[in-house]
Amino acid sequence: MRFKDKVVVITGGGSGMGLAASKLFAAEGAIVAVNDVKAETAERTVAAIKAAGGRALAIPGDVASKEVAQACVAETIERHGRIDVLVNNAGIATIQPAEAYTEWDRIIGVDLNAPFYWSQAAAAQSMIANKAGAIVNISSLAGLVAYPGDVGYIAAKAGVLGLTRSLAVEWAKYNIRVNCVCPGFTDTQIIKDMEAIDPNRFAERRRRIPMQRAAQPEEMAKAMAFLASDDASYITGATLNVDGGQIALSSGWSPG
Repeated sequence: MRFKDKVVVITGGGSGMGLAASKLFAAEGAIVAVNDVKAETAERTVAAIKAAGGRALAIPGDVASKEVAQACVAETIERHGRIDVLVNNAGIATIQPAEAYTEWDRIIGVDLNAPFYWSQAAAAQSMIANKAGAIVNISSLAGLVAYPGDVGYIAAKAGVLGLTRSLAVEWAKYNIRVNCVCPGFTDTQIIKDMEAIDPNRFAERRRRIPMQRAAQPEEMAKAMAFLASDDASYITGATLNVDGGQIALSSGWSPG
């Protein structure tokens, strides 16, 4: 019960890693505010949490809208008094060559602008005044290394690393910790959707994971919860790779 009576906001909390995180934080005692672009998806997550004996509320809306971020944060505070933890999890990706890339604005909006908007809103409306808070941003291995076919996602996720370090340094004086998780290859709906477009896209990548399997969303949720918890009380500005050893492996070798 590391998060007993803590108020936790999770963007993209209706599916994948966000859903796993919503359930985990609730199971450890948190009141979870679930954001998702689809109201019915957010409500489904809330219903699942309540059915398991937890506490949750839905705060649906377009994560990339600054106005939505401010309103959802304000609603959470109005109902529960404060925000203790923010998990900037929402993300989207696509497959397009750079020379014909058409999704730049939307990808940057969801994957980079949104973490800033939500962090700014949570800090300004609650965390700074309370001199307490933990923010966990979700980047990706794509923020550390590049691959062909999604220049916007790679640029956005690299930006999340800089955003994390910048906010960590600036807000440490308010006792707000800001850290980042870089998930490796994880069995989420985004991956399933991209594999449906190009069935061979990830075949070689799967073979190059030293632990020889994809991660499950629940494993990413545990990393988020650690960085958000008091167990990480002196950790800020950090990037945690949760990747089964992918970044550690030289690109010139196979796992063996």
